[in-house]
Amino acid sequence: MPAHKSKNFRFRIIDECLRDTSRLWSLDDLISEVSRKLTDEFNVEKVSRRSIQYDIALMREKQPVGYNAPIVCFDGKYSYSDKDFSIKNMQLSKPDIDNLTEVATTLKQYKQYTHLGDITKLIEKIEAIIAINPQPDSLIASFESTKKIAKGVSWLKQIVEAICQKHVIELSFKEKDDNVSHIVLHPYFLKEFNNEWYLYGLQDPSYKFIMVPVSEIAAISPQIITFIENEKYTPENYFKHLIGISPEESTKPVNVTLKVSADILPTLKKCPIHPSQTINDMGIDGALVDLKVIINKDLTETILKYGSNIKVEAPDKLRKAVLAELKAAYEAYFQLSLF
Repeated sequence: MPAHKSKNFRFRIIDECLRDTSRLWSLDDLISEVSRKLTDEFNVEKVSRRSIQYDIALMREKQPVGYNAPIVCFDGKYSYSDKDFSIKNMQLSKPDIDNLTEVATTLKQYKQYTHLGDITKLIEKIEAIIAINPQPDSLIASFESTKKIAKGVSWLKQIVEAICQKHVIELSFKEKDDNVSHIVLHPYFLKEFNNEWYLYGLQDPSYKFIMVPVSEIAAISPQIITFIENEKYTPENYFKHLIGISPEESTKPVNVTLKVSADILPTLKKCPIHPSQTINDMGIDGALVDLKVIINKDLTETILKYGSNIKVEAPDKLRKAVLAELKAAYEAYFQLSLF
């Protein structure tokens, strides 16, 4: 493997480690983790101690040499002094964009060679990165860590231009009955979730904050309407406390307490409902789980998924929402169905 490729790969792994604040990272821990992933991905032998020390020093350097990474070390444990920092948030330079564009153009010449794998997916991912190149002080997209290619990539460049230039757009959708529907939107930002892209913004003229699946868009047209500035929502703050993608007008998170059975505790420990999750008062019958989240449809569906193994203790608004869904489901089983 080329040296520069190995170095960049090591940078990404170190970054992932330091962003994981659930544990402390010694130099030996970093060496072990980088070595493991290098072996898994490229069948490369263990990386040297000197290489990781040099990588950390280089990441601390200012651009364009390094990433100006705020890496600190206390008592032999490494971490970021800024918990929100990541080298993934760094803006692409013009040479980077030019190089990626050249790579995508070159790969397109080999799309017909199926024995090389699904090159189309690789091209789409590169084009998505180019289209949503993060700009300074301009948070317009939230990426998901996944190896899959998100649907709706073909519209990204046009959408991002509308967001950055603050242009109102009309979105057209083709319905199942071949009819076409339209909505006018003040576009704010994009979210990648479960292999799809979603666009968020204010619908005109209701000014309701909505979400639109990008893969369902059939056409985009510019509109001569005064753009309403986004002074309330940002991807970083909005999705920090949100489960799933269902939009809510309120961006204020609330404290949620759930009583869970012992049967699902192992599952929740392995796969938390939300990063804010804490487990308290553990006993033979179960425990209390506390969350700090925005109440939305996806949170309700997540709770309902566990059935009788979860009971909402607080807040009352969420408990009533879950009860209403349970009541509707119960009554549905007593309605006569004719087939």
